Amino acid sequence: MKALLVLFFFALPAAAYIGPGAGFGILTSFLVFVNALAVSLLSFLFWPVLTLVRRSRMNRRPLKPAAKRLVILGLDGLSPVLVEKMWEKGELPNMKRLSEQGTFRHLGTTTPGVSPVAWSSFQTGVNPGKHGIFDFLAPDRKRYLAVLSSVRTSSETVKGITGRRKTRTVQTLLRKSAPFWSYLGRYGVRSTILRVPITYPPEPLDGHLLSGMCVPDLRGSQGSYTVLKTGEPEPMTGGVQARLTPDGDHRFAGGIPGPDGSLHCRVRLDVGGKTPRLSHSGGSVNLDWNALSPWVTLEFSLSGKKVRGIARFRLTEGPTLYCTALHVDPSKPALPLGHPVHYSRYLAGMQGPFATLGLVEDTWALSNGHIDDGTFMEQCAGIFSEREKMFSDALSKNPTGLVVCVFDTPDRVQHMFWGSGFKEGSPIRTTYADMDALVGRVMEKMKKTDLLMVLSDHGFTSFHTCVDFNRWLLENGYMVLKEGVKTVGTSYMGVDWEKTRAYALGLAGININVRGREGMGIVEPGEVPALTAEIAGKLAHLATPEGDRVIRRARLGTEEYKGPYAKDGPDIIPGTSRGFRAGWNCVTGGVGEKVLYPNEQHWNGDHSCDPDLVKGVLFTSWKHDTPEPSIIDIAPTALGILGVAPPPHMDGSPL
Repeated sequence: MKALLVLFFFALPAAAYIGPGAGFGILTSFLVFVNALAVSLLSFLFWPVLTLVRRSRMNRRPLKPAAKRLVILGLDGLSPVLVEKMWEKGELPNMKRLSEQGTFRHLGTTTPGVSPVAWSSFQTGVNPGKHGIFDFLAPDRKRYLAVLSSVRTSSETVKGITGRRKTRTVQTLLRKSAPFWSYLGRYGVRSTILRVPITYPPEPLDGHLLSGMCVPDLRGSQGSYTVLKTGEPEPMTGGVQARLTPDGDHRFAGGIPGPDGSLHCRVRLDVGGKTPRLSHSGGSVNLDWNALSPWVTLEFSLSGKKVRGIARFRLTEGPTLYCTALHVDPSKPALPLGHPVHYSRYLAGMQGPFATLGLVEDTWALSNGHIDDGTFMEQCAGIFSEREKMFSDALSKNPTGLVVCVFDTPDRVQHMFWGSGFKEGSPIRTTYADMDALVGRVMEKMKKTDLLMVLSDHGFTSFHTCVDFNRWLLENGYMVLKEGVKTVGTSYMGVDWEKTRAYALGLAGININVRGREGMGIVEPGEVPALTAEIAGKLAHLATPEGDRVIRRARLGTEEYKGPYAKDGPDIIPGTSRGFRAGWNCVTGGVGEKVLYPNEQHWNGDHSCDPDLVKGVLFTSWKHDTPEPSIIDIAPTALGILGVAPPPHMDGSPL
């Protein structure tokens, strides 16, 4: 999904990702781990009793289970169109075999078809109006700002044991409606959930969970890398530039910014010998020119406490030192990465350090030229390997219940290499072959009492033209800028809200400036239906100079979303045609010079268009006759397979 874009794994300024995140929540984490250890000890002591209770609960399941274990393999962004094209060439034999033994379908996605929305519906079995996630970003309607849709970070003051008051950071998961594995736990069915998007901060469950998309880095951002080089630092999108200072012959000194901008991990680089060497606060490591290093542990001092992160480095001529985002160290996490909180420690002990950031692959560094195509693919391969190790461990340790693991690799590779085509040996063809091999290895581990699902949350298409919806609103009289303002960089700075009736935000949303809902709303609530219909109708006529239709279908929020949180969604969802997507600038409240302009980013594939154009895949190891399944059908299907009746509020239907 998604490389926030996003968050902003999309092309937003790095500052847009930064919030009071991991770096500020560290000081209160010790008590969390103490509590976790106490719970673990009590669980061990009462294991016989808990086992009896579990068996009693399982015997109370209202339905007869269809399998002892259900395995769900998520391949984010895998396109059924490309799967079928490769089948025609005799490729992807394992997926073909699975389709012949069971069933293959195109899987309907959500509106819009973006990862946080789709995976939230996967978990909960409901439409966005019931889980409240409508995009990567949500509007802070009172302040006209873009905020992260799935996690809210806030501060609260509490009284400590000694009576002194102190401030701590609180992170709240904003996805509403319970994930289906929580219902399984009520009947003693254990689950292992690995890297499913929108599971951070982790929620308690009967089993184990490692959070996915939206886990921050040590800076509290959704992934900002560092480049160290000589010369004065320059601002850049998606990362931070720091200075390398000459410190003797072929030696340089610098610092990597940490949890607080004023905190640095000091490093020294020696490139004079045959093998370059990087020294840091935690030790030293040899580097190979133009190659990624292994994971390196870095230490930062925050209010007298040591905070550990991990990163990988790449050294190129200059010298220029690339450092990935500062991942939370899973062996000594500064914030809970999963449930129970020591689960990441177990995984790190089992397989060594691994990526913990929600959006791991460094799409911005590739776009900015700080890593090359080969390094990006090497990064993807390493992350894939780490993920498969923990997935294999879960399969071996959990012979019953539910095992879910999501691999993001197909999504990231297609975002960055869609324009490269699908010829033999291309990154996308290679990635699809790798996913097929993974499916084959998983199939080999299935028992006769198991059932298997392989699915993606959406498909993919090209992204060659940006659509500045705020510029369109401006030119059509729905948005007004203050006198003298021609364009807006971000956050609607310069918009005249006393005259503006509509504004666009995020990848797929136009909002009406409603009186009483927005901070300076001017449109009366009773006027909203007519205005949304008017704007949607005009959008249908938006076309390129060559006459190509830009908007395939503009949907209304009142028609798409049903439920208690439907009011929080966008009023209009403009579903673009293939090749078109919301422009980089307008995603966070910018207004550019043109409505349509070429997408010149390395990020040239996408799925933020009309959802009917980017359906996902669904393979099941059993036969079923549902002709047009949707991602909201997965939750009730999984519950039924494991003997639990789906709750009545779920919108999906069992396959």
